Amino acid sequence: MKTILAVVFLAGTQAWAGETAQFLKIGVGARAIGLGGAYTAVGEDLTAMGWNPGGLASMEKREVSAMYANLVAESHYSFLGYGQPTKYGTFGAGISYLGQGDLDARDAQGRTSGGFTASDLALGVSFARKVLPRLGLGINAKFVRTNIGSDTGYTAAFDLGSRYELGKFGPGAMSAGLAFQNLGPGIRMLDQSSQLPLTLAGGLGYKLPFGLTVGLDYRNRPYSGSSEVSLGSELSVGPQLALRMGYASTHGLISGAYKTSELMGLAAGFGVKAYGMGLDYSMTPFGGLGNSHRISLGARF
Repeated sequence: MKTILAVVFLAGTQAWAGETAQFLKIGVGARAIGLGGAYTAVGEDLTAMGWNPGGLASMEKREVSAMYANLVAESHYSFLGYGQPTKYGTFGAGISYLGQGDLDARDAQGRTSGGFTASDLALGVSFARKVLPRLGLGINAKFVRTNIGSDTGYTAAFDLGSRYELGKFGPGAMSAGLAFQNLGPGIRMLDQSSQLPLTLAGGLGYKLPFGLTVGLDYRNRPYSGSSEVSLGSELSVGPQLALRMGYASTHGLISGAYKTSELMGLAAGFGVKAYGMGLDYSMTPFGGLGNSHRISLGARF
């Protein structure tokens, strides 16, 4: 049952009406997931290419980032990326891969009829720059491949994003972000053509002077008719340690459908950094499906 649910929620199938390549919804970076995915306005590092490429315009140093996520039902998700600011803007490149264990194939009566494997891959290149002192615009172009058993599909897609630093608002500073993700033609798989999970995301970020950052995101996916809200907070305990907690309503919707856990939707994590190196960890409970763990390593130089 776990392997079947993994395909439904995470792989490139027609699990949700009219959509394929569901892995494109999986978040990049343990910090962002620890914030519940509220990263559209908060993200200013390399992993912003997975949320809002406009955030890359705020990068000040070269950065390399790697993430490994132990998802549910023997599934794992990996990301590796590099970004470099230049006088022309910030350039970035990244690769994301979702792999799954052996999966059971079932016929119309629910009987096991053999096994198969499934995997998904995305290769992306990004560019962002400050078009105004407080406004960054970015684009991410990506090649997408999804594989289910002996069937493989390919397509190309784009992400567009902007991030605006609104400046001082009360005791802190506010930022706003807007992103369009997965713009492009769909994929034909298993004799069906389905669209990519087109997403419109908007968010606000708020940084307080005592080290607290709060993020709020709203996402709408027109092809599946779904929407979600993410809320996250990060507390910096000195210059080297950060504690995080977040909530994503998407996980709660899955929980409501399957009654797996009242904790579904919550996320927690921490980050440590020193000498230009950083380590981030996050955990998301999925009830009877198990817990999802993410570890990210990064360096700025």
